[in-house]
Amino acid sequence: MMGSSYITGLLMIVVAGLFAGSFSVPFNRNREWVWENNWLVWSFIALVAAPWIVAWVTIPDITVIFASESRSLLAVAFFGLIWGAGAVLFGKGIDLLGVGLSMPIMLGLTNVIGTLMPVILRSPAELLAASGIRLMAGVFLIVLGIVFYAVAGERKVRDIQASVNNNNMVADRSFLKGLMVCLAAGVLSPMINVAVVYGAPMQEQAVMAGADPIYATNVVWCIALTAGCIVNVGYCLYLLYTRGTRELYRKGSWRNWMFAVVAGVLWYMSMMIYGMGGHFLGDAGTSVGWALMQSLAVLTGNLSGLFMGEWKDAGTMSRRIMWLGLGCMLLGIVVVAI
Repeated sequence: MMGSSYITGLLMIVVAGLFAGSFSVPFNRNREWVWENNWLVWSFIALVAAPWIVAWVTIPDITVIFASESRSLLAVAFFGLIWGAGAVLFGKGIDLLGVGLSMPIMLGLTNVIGTLMPVILRSPAELLAASGIRLMAGVFLIVLGIVFYAVAGERKVRDIQASVNNNNMVADRSFLKGLMVCLAAGVLSPMINVAVVYGAPMQEQAVMAGADPIYATNVVWCIALTAGCIVNVGYCLYLLYTRGTRELYRKGSWRNWMFAVVAGVLWYMSMMIYGMGGHFLGDAGTSVGWALMQSLAVLTGNLSGLFMGEWKDAGTMSRRIMWLGLGCMLLGIVVVAI
């Protein structure tokens, strides 16, 4: 039977999933800016400003903790750097395939790897227990949903191209490129969850220093996300100067900056609340918690895509397959959570 703390954790994970699935929606309002303009501002807010402000407020003697746990710090920074490459590809995946199609593919794959990896690193034998088998069954349903959704996405592209009588070869190449980017993003993005696993000694030191256990993960986020920011900012600056799109900052209004900042705040809030909810879930925080957050983010991202009309030109069969995929993912969420 679920205790009140476990239910509290689940509810917090739900909120985190809603934020994670909808953070990119403000980008669609920034029509005057291109991807790199949005992503550079997002990177500074989500990966540097927000995590460090929160860490300094919630973690006492944070510099002492870093000095005493240098090995853990380096591991967290390393996996954060790898995640940074995944974050760049994540942003490009949204740009290439849209919110409604890219989010389920990327977050779904991120879900699978990020859910099972902590268990494998902690105790592989747990996968053979009843809870582990249930976890793998839920992950299987989520993967099945991803496959259906990818098929629906390819059919949608064909439907749209057929409606305008364009060359399907161009559509196939465009979709394939976007799909490859999304798959790569899905493999690298879970490394942020691995950073949390290797950051356990830092979290323990934070609690010993007087931090509330619910905020202990903040000592990991500031290091991992800042390391990941290096890759994101570097790539954005490269695009801004090679494409000449840095000039768009001068032409943009305060609303452009506001939308990018809101996206950054929403994303960081999803990670912070995920860490807080994971505390209430105990050892299941980095497995069950991760699975729930990413799956709910998929559903939120898809609903956002539907709301913005990304599936309005898709055929009936494409939509049916899409809903079948979402149904599998939703069932997988239920199996993981029970």
